[in-house]
Amino acid sequence: MKLTNQQVLQFHIDGYLAVDSLVPASALPAAQTLLDGLFDRWDELPRNLALDLGGPKQHDGPQLTPQVNGASEFEPKLLETDVFHAAHAVARDLLGEKAVFRFDHSIYKPPGNQRETPWHQDISYGCRAEMAEGVIPNLGHPAAHFWIPMQAATVESGCMWFIPRSHLGNLRMHHPVANDPGNHTLETDEIEAENRQVPCAVPAGGCSIHGPKTMHYTGPNETDQARRAWILIFGLPD
Repeated sequence: MKLTNQQVLQFHIDGYLAVDSLVPASALPAAQTLLDGLFDRWDELPRNLALDLGGPKQHDGPQLTPQVNGASEFEPKLLETDVFHAAHAVARDLLGEKAVFRFDHSIYKPPGNQRETPWHQDISYGCRAEMAEGVIPNLGHPAAHFWIPMQAATVESGCMWFIPRSHLGNLRMHHPVANDPGNHTLETDEIEAENRQVPCAVPAGGCSIHGPKTMHYTGPNETDQARRAWILIFGLPD
């Protein structure tokens, strides 16, 4: 697909964009099958890259909200899928022709999962050391983070929520969930008024795109189906 000028403008003004038709829904199974294979062999993946976002990042029980970082490093065929090529094309619309692939990961929320992913800014994960010292860097890396569900994403299944224009200004202070350093997931207590929080449901084949400083959240998966998402990050060359 090709973004309109209005869509590009909206992304940069609001810090996020909902896209209803990144790819035909029929293109999703090729990517989903590869991602499912990674989660099927979860125990074989490096412990520093296969994490639980729903509690302690490493534990012996069932995974609550499993995440695989660097999914395409373990399954390079992901980068040959129509989903990847479509996302890369849209990233060039948003960031310019020099936009390059930076990183990917995948998050699965099992059926009936009651774990939310709290409000945060993605860039906080790269700034843990500074924040541990009480320093709040003002970073503005140009990037586009694609959240691509492998099925329709609804409020009930745990779609993305955004706070428009929250990418402006400084990075908020973040801390591990429950202030427990054993948790990988970060959250911020600096949340704007609830009337600015916008749910971003998308149909199968759609996606949401946000910047690295845009505040976002996903709720529990209250459905009887797994909520699968592949996250692709594109940026500019160093």
